[in-house]
Amino acid sequence: IMFKILEEQKPEFLAVAFDVHAPTFRHELYKEYKGTRKPMPEELREQVPVIKEVLKAMGVCTVEKAGLEADDILGTLAKKGEKDGMEVALVSGDRDLLRIPKTKGGKTEIEDYYAKDVEDAYQVTPVQFIELKALMGDSSDNIPGVPKVGPKTATELMVQYGSLDNIYAHLDDISKKS
Repeated sequence: IMFKILEEQKPEFLAVAFDVHAPTFRHELYKEYKGTRKPMPEELREQVPVIKEVLKAMGVCTVEKAGLEADDILGTLAKKGEKDGMEVALVSGDRDLLRIPKTKGGKTEIEDYYAKDVEDAYQVTPVQFIELKALMGDSSDNIPGVPKVGPKTATELMVQYGSLDNIYAHLDDISKKS
């Protein structure tokens, strides 16, 4: 996937972030965070040091920090890069980032989600998407969300009220039983 990106996009800068096997700030906020996830397969865990060595030999910057997930690091670097005037692209297998590599029939494609694509797919902006996930929960991270509020209700509420703060400000106006 990385070689495909290097070949097609020819980035001026590249960083690869890794998770550290340690609790994150999310685990401190919610002990059950990712509690249902299976651990990384041992055969993959054994490959990580070799991957890091190869990246180092290629001159690719690697970043990791205990207490943060790799995607937190990537998001921080992306915001800083955009602030500095760079065009930034993130790639992750984590669906939360919405730039997802997929392999079908031995061919890898990257499905990009730009702001318009997020709005078309989810009816909310990328910023609202974060709050949408908080409302409806995220089973992949073992985040329960608001009881009895699934994707459909969460989307309706976010479309109508625009933010979690505004939803809570209008709780008395919401007619849904849940």
